[in-house]
Amino acid sequence: MGAADSDAAAFSRALAALKREGCNVLVVEDSGGSTAACERLLGGHDLDRRHVFVPTTVSVADVLDRHGSRPRDPTRFGVVDASEASATRSAAAVSAPQTDVGPGPSFHANTDREWYDELDDITDLGTLVSLVREHLDRVLGDDRGTPGELRFCMDSIDPFFDAVPEDVLFRFVHLLTSAVRDTRGMGHFHTSAGAGNVAVATIEPLFDATLLVETAPDGTVEQRWHLADSDLETDWFVLD
Repeated sequence: MGAADSDAAAFSRALAALKREGCNVLVVEDSGGSTAACERLLGGHDLDRRHVFVPTTVSVADVLDRHGSRPRDPTRFGVVDASEASATRSAAAVSAPQTDVGPGPSFHANTDREWYDELDDITDLGTLVSLVREHLDRVLGDDRGTPGELRFCMDSIDPFFDAVPEDVLFRFVHLLTSAVRDTRGMGHFHTSAGAGNVAVATIEPLFDATLLVETAPDGTVEQRWHLADSDLETDWFVLD
């Protein structure tokens, strides 16, 4: 067996272990979500998965289209919609989200759809974290802790980079990634920024893996992974 084969096997084992334990992936240079990357991280349409989405730059219609033929059963599917949220408060006045913060006055629930909640203020991080946790609890039910059952997607974390101070951003991402990891699920967060970006460098240590996605002129999508704990990094390979 060659060195390349050994590296590939080590990567596969390490990634499988992360999936069993619960993990979060930062997808860089991919705001809005590469369809191929998102499809893979959400799990195939033929797999029995539960999903929670936080759209910030794409519409709910896009999320529903991406969800596709997967069941839109409220017990298996949730959306916390921040796609039309704006920073209505000064970023300097924002405090770090607390674990016991509940929905605040800026929250407008759509009671007609159990799978849907809406956020008005992009800086209302306490409410956002609380809503995500509520949806995670609801869609998992008695299956909480089943490895890989829960899949979480934030199409772009970019709006938070300028909306809140760096320390608040760090705590916010820490709370979200911890909530996903506690379910032994798999979360992924997209950003248009590269790994050298200051904001990305701030939050990257909170993730178990960093995924770089690149689309070739012929439409071929390639991926490159870096696993934080094992410090394993792959070469570019086709995302199929």
